[in-house]
Amino acid sequence: MCGRLPSTQLWHCRRCLMNPRKRFLSAIMGGRVDRPSVVCVNQTATYEQMNQLGAWWPEAHYKAASMARLAAGALNILGFDAVRVPFCQTVEAEALGVPIRDGGRESLPASSAHPFTPGEHIPVPNDILQRGRIPVVLDAIRILKTGLRNEAAIIGGVVGPFSVAGHLLGTDQLLMQSFLEPDSVKPAMEAALETAAVFAAAMVEAGAEVICIEEMAASTDLIRPSTFTDLVLPFLQNLIECIQVPTVLHICGNTDPIIDALIESGADALSIDCKANVSAALEKARGRTTVIGPIDTTQTLLYGTPEQVAASAEKLLSEGFSIIAPACAVPPGTPTANLRAMVDAASKAKSATTKPPTGPGKPSTTVEVFARYDIRVQKGEVSTSSGLEDPLLARVADSVIKGDARQTEEAVQQALRKYSPLDIINLALVPAIDKVGQLWDQEYYFLPQVILAADAMQAGVRICEQEMGESAQKRGKVVMHVAEGDVHSIGKNIVKALLVANGFEVIDLGIDVPVEKVVEAVKEHKPHLLTGSALMTTTMSAFPKIARRLEEEGIEIPFACGGGAVTQQFCETFNMGIYGGKANRAPAIAKAAAEGKNWRELREMFHR
Repeated sequence: MCGRLPSTQLWHCRRCLMNPRKRFLSAIMGGRVDRPSVVCVNQTATYEQMNQLGAWWPEAHYKAASMARLAAGALNILGFDAVRVPFCQTVEAEALGVPIRDGGRESLPASSAHPFTPGEHIPVPNDILQRGRIPVVLDAIRILKTGLRNEAAIIGGVVGPFSVAGHLLGTDQLLMQSFLEPDSVKPAMEAALETAAVFAAAMVEAGAEVICIEEMAASTDLIRPSTFTDLVLPFLQNLIECIQVPTVLHICGNTDPIIDALIESGADALSIDCKANVSAALEKARGRTTVIGPIDTTQTLLYGTPEQVAASAEKLLSEGFSIIAPACAVPPGTPTANLRAMVDAASKAKSATTKPPTGPGKPSTTVEVFARYDIRVQKGEVSTSSGLEDPLLARVADSVIKGDARQTEEAVQQALRKYSPLDIINLALVPAIDKVGQLWDQEYYFLPQVILAADAMQAGVRICEQEMGESAQKRGKVVMHVAEGDVHSIGKNIVKALLVANGFEVIDLGIDVPVEKVVEAVKEHKPHLLTGSALMTTTMSAFPKIARRLEEEGIEIPFACGGGAVTQQFCETFNMGIYGGKANRAPAIAKAAAEGKNWRELREMFHR
């Protein structure tokens, strides 16, 4: 009957018939929809859904029926237009031989070791689809395909080659080698590419209709734009070319300098963080690919109100986004009411249209990469010199700024002939790392250079400490850790280097530290300050738990928290929480804590 209707009436009829699956699949390819689509291309599970559905982590990571039941909550409870599996980002790494630690009921599985080295050939087993949890994910997709009856689209999630290489080699190694010797990380990326391509094809065969590629380690918060275009982009293009269904490319953090390269990847849709200029991205991508409008996962979805979520959604919709979604993985503690507020806002919006890409998901324009270091900072405008007048101290400082640990050791040994160890630390090593922080703030240096500089500074500090021996006076004691379920140690290591250089004794508990282990360390060492870092929204929930346990033990201590996922608003939701912000604030916070300032006073001093 619809075929006999005039075209305008036919469109209105189709609008009435459009279900969530059709809406999302049409929107992602630039077609007309009855209203904007609401999805989450990353993990969607929350504690409220787990309780309501009786499907909890960790079982939902390892049993297909539980995984499918929890994933379906995105449609049945949240009202989203798509469901997505898996929930974590370690499936491919596990299949390639990376040991994985079970995250328990409230955390995601995480890699517990990195068994490969840069340059090492990593064979992909012929039976890769039978390894680890890959069969579980494929079975979950089959269950969803049967149970959903085409009501919602099914998104299969794979992790991009660069990020999987981080699990294989360790994130610190990946970032440093991608800067120093990019070819050395390619064997790991090649194994990850082959695994992702085979996994994605199997997902499609099982029933996935969209593949989301999460390349979370490739943000320009972590790597240079040139590293992305020269190293990461070709692997992504090869992977996307292999996938026979619509693709979404997700990258966290600031992507402004690489937005043209992301469009050139060939992905049918881009999921970018709200840290990026999303309005500019939408305009630049118009007619080339679809950009998904991001809503802040922490400040708005986790800690905001439904009204605040609706306001954010309405702003994105007014700017012309045809799809809106959480900016990153949904924090498990996110209220259902906040997630549903996205759907309510979209339901009130008028029908949306996006301009289709110029080809079948393949833009025709050439890459015009906006490299921060070439455009925002012209050559010669920024000095990397320490500017110190004394040649001995200048050599120490300049070697740190260059990130040359061996040269730093040699320079410190020479400087010790004239200066005391403490003078070398205070007059050369600390100013040098401060200069590195300035170069980072100016977007001239990127994280690999900061890591190398921190390593060089630590090398110099070690020699000075050996020289001082028992006479070295510590300014205070700090216990530090990376949150349970999180294996990203970069921020912690930089903070540690700064604290040690400034004379603090640091007890480093390492990565993926259970809540009880942190509490026991505080009881044992009685530090002036506790610090914690978390890169992911799914792991930072450990910090309030630590604060509550310390309160139960009768302990009150300043607890400085930082990392990509952490905000000042989040730190103010629990007692003792101090927002660490940038790493170079750590010594000032530690100094104030050692002088007896309590956490309330520290908030007044350091919070905006």
